[in-house]
Amino acid sequence: MTRRTLTTQPLERTDTGHYSELLYDDGANDDVLICAAHGGEVEPGTAEAAMELAGRLEDATCWACLGYDDERRAFDLYHPPSSSFVPDDYPLLGRIADRGFETVISLHGLGDDRVIVGGGIDADVKHRVQDRLDDAVTHPVETASDGPYGGVSPDNFVNWLARDGRGGLQLEQSLAVRRAERDAVVDELASLVDGGLR
Repeated sequence: MTRRTLTTQPLERTDTGHYSELLYDDGANDDVLICAAHGGEVEPGTAEAAMELAGRLEDATCWACLGYDDERRAFDLYHPPSSSFVPDDYPLLGRIADRGFETVISLHGLGDDRVIVGGGIDADVKHRVQDRLDDAVTHPVETASDGPYGGVSPDNFVNWLARDGRGGLQLEQSLAVRRAERDAVVDELASLVDGGLR
């Protein structure tokens, strides 16, 4: 296995904040990709969990964006929809855009006390993830195949980064889960990926 390195790319800097891209990658992996496009203060805890998960897996890449601001809500400044991320605007995403990953997982924050398992991946896989997380966290876990948290649009990066149009797994998590139960979520996801999350 080639050694993975961490690369950062500034995207925007203001007097009160900054927006950056992060890539943890070996330059060739096309097995597993863990994403957190709304990291930093945008959806706190998502980038940290993504890096932790990628670091625990033998063949995994991590791509994340991190937004911070001292005066305004980072969410308002640096939360583009998941369907608007394109390689031309995100150079590190551009490095991995054409690989066609076998498994893609995107970690997100949610404003209420649920966990929602979505994405374009097969419904049976979503239900398997739901069952495992339901046993691991104290908040309700449900699946979604449409609506604002369904994550099924082919324009959503979690889906177009996946090989052969199979779609990826989008995981929306409440702040309470991201803070108090992150280890449990990372443990279950690592176990599912190691067991062949397909």
